[in-house]
Amino acid sequence: ARDVRVILIKLADRTHNMRTMSDMPRAKWARISAETLEIYAPIAHRLGLNQTYRELQDLSFRHLHPWRHTVLTKAVTKARNRRRDLIQKVQTDVATVFTEFGMKVRLAGREKTLFAIYQKMDEKHLSFAQVTDIYGFRVVVPTVTDCYTALGLLHQMYKPVPGKFKDHIAISKVNGYQSLHTTLVGPSGVNIEFQMRTEEMHV
Repeated sequence: ARDVRVILIKLADRTHNMRTMSDMPRAKWARISAETLEIYAPIAHRLGLNQTYRELQDLSFRHLHPWRHTVLTKAVTKARNRRRDLIQKVQTDVATVFTEFGMKVRLAGREKTLFAIYQKMDEKHLSFAQVTDIYGFRVVVPTVTDCYTALGLLHQMYKPVPGKFKDHIAISKVNGYQSLHTTLVGPSGVNIEFQMRTEEMHV
């Protein structure tokens, strides 16, 4: 399709189909879910439709591997309950440091999707306990320079994990995505990913 509007309509239609998959014959679940993962989700990603991309992945995972989805949901819920206080502490400490530095920031907590966790476990042959960067924060700042300043402040707070820094601002992804990514060792040795970006990049 040369007209992006046609693609957007197809994506909306597929998203609706995935949301109502339970009403379809179970025999169709695997084929439609696999097609969504291989074709529709990547198209949404290329267009920068992150919310649609994540939803299509997780809905496909739920219907392609129902048992694995259920088990992983329970594991993530249990881990989330155990670490709620820890994540709250990190958010408070980080906000305090930025305030003391005089930098205006907006912190938004995020959590890896179930499909992203499953994908990492499958590709690297890990158990759930070995997937360490489930939690993360988006640090939204006014300017590009502030992104790098925020990175420096965070690296002074927590120890960076070697090999886990990516500069998608200097070298943006093919879909135009821009952000700085770093994974740090937070309290109790829990790895936490931080993404630094401007408001324009966040939209």
